[in-house]
Amino acid sequence: MYNHFKPAYPYFKELKEQCLSLAEKYGEWETRPDGQIAIQTDDPSIDNWYAGTGQSQAKTNTWEHNFSYIQPSLQRTVIEEYLKWLDVPVFRTRIMLSKPKGCYSIHRDFSPRLHLPLITNKQCNFLITEPLTMFHLPADGTTTWIDTTKHHTFMNGSTEQRLHLVMIVEK
Repeated sequence: MYNHFKPAYPYFKELKEQCLSLAEKYGEWETRPDGQIAIQTDDPSIDNWYAGTGQSQAKTNTWEHNFSYIQPSLQRTVIEEYLKWLDVPVFRTRIMLSKPKGCYSIHRDFSPRLHLPLITNKQCNFLITEPLTMFHLPADGTTTWIDTTKHHTFMNGSTEQRLHLVMIVEK
């Protein structure tokens, strides 16, 4: 259901700082209800911070794989180095915000996800429904593989925001 995919990223502090800077600059957290910023896009020639964010309208794995190019302005940055360091193809990478006292509906995704928590606390937990499993991911630089093809949800029961870098990966 979930396991550590990679140990702590050696440049986690720098990666976190760059993600937080992007979240401040492009977040539009009050006007965009999905709470997402695109790190990968479907057009390698222009920055589009919202490409592939929100729920997939196409509802296919193929649609998600269209978002395989890093934003042009993120080339040769610590974010691009981190994605290469993972040593597997990733798609539709996003910075995802979960607002305080929030919860997703129970759902399943088309592919598993890699999660790198950037800001979190112990009141932020994943829940997988079968078998019933609840767990917390600390913001310690560790990347975790989660089988989000199983029914799951996420809960932020705290009064603080939670921020993760989330990537689609093949099984």
